[in-house]
Amino acid sequence: MSQDGQKEAYRDPLGSDRFMASYGHASIKCPIPMTNRKPWIYGSAVIGRDYLQQDSPFAALVKEMEEALSQAEQSAVSFRIDPDDGKYEDPLLKRLKGQRPAWRIFMAPTLLDTFFNGRMGIRAQYYKSPYEGARMNQILISTLRDRLVELALGSKNCSLPGDWLVRSLSMASAKAWISETTADGQKIIRAGDSQLVEDELQNDWLDLARSLKGGSIGNEDYNRYSAALQGVQCPIADQLLIQGAWLTLEDLYEYVTPDKRDRDCQLFMFGYT
Repeated sequence: MSQDGQKEAYRDPLGSDRFMASYGHASIKCPIPMTNRKPWIYGSAVIGRDYLQQDSPFAALVKEMEEALSQAEQSAVSFRIDPDDGKYEDPLLKRLKGQRPAWRIFMAPTLLDTFFNGRMGIRAQYYKSPYEGARMNQILISTLRDRLVELALGSKNCSLPGDWLVRSLSMASAKAWISETTADGQKIIRAGDSQLVEDELQNDWLDLARSLKGGSIGNEDYNRYSAALQGVQCPIADQLLIQGAWLTLEDLYEYVTPDKRDRDCQLFMFGYT
């Protein structure tokens, strides 16, 4: 929105005649296309994964993940309090002595593939709109919350009480994602990788990635828009990642780092942040 709270319109970064509405914080544009987006389809590299085509409601996926988590052994869960090494990248977060809980949970690769890459998955929800993605993210975390707290309290790495865990998981910036590193240390998504993959996910994100590689997007926007290069990839993870919100030491306020304050909009636009 503009400073006076009015909705703005500006041109699509792809350079078309499509106009987009901008919502949100005055310093953060969150474009919402006025026209339908391209369908969620897969390229030739996504083979033997027909389950990704399921078009069931997201609630069905939430139920399946809830069942998987309820059956998970303590040994299948890695829990920690961030920053686990005591180092902060954000100087204000350091001053506030913020902490957040994080879970990495082994689940079936097909389930995680559906969650991350499927037509019913979390990124597909963000592809509909940033608000739909955020809502489904919160539904999933709230459904898993009690079991997550139980598993955390059963871990030797948990030094904080259950009500602190609940508060962190209840905040809007808590998120469900995949672990971008496998248990054996292999990176399945490399942030900043400049390689363009054109035969995996083929939708609006691919158009944006192609425009980026073709030089249609200015240098001032390159770093932000380069997230589309990761957004079009369909990696298969071996662990679910749940991160609670950062909470300040005093008063337990939620703190969101500057690069994540428009995360929902980044996922809508690029499929990655």
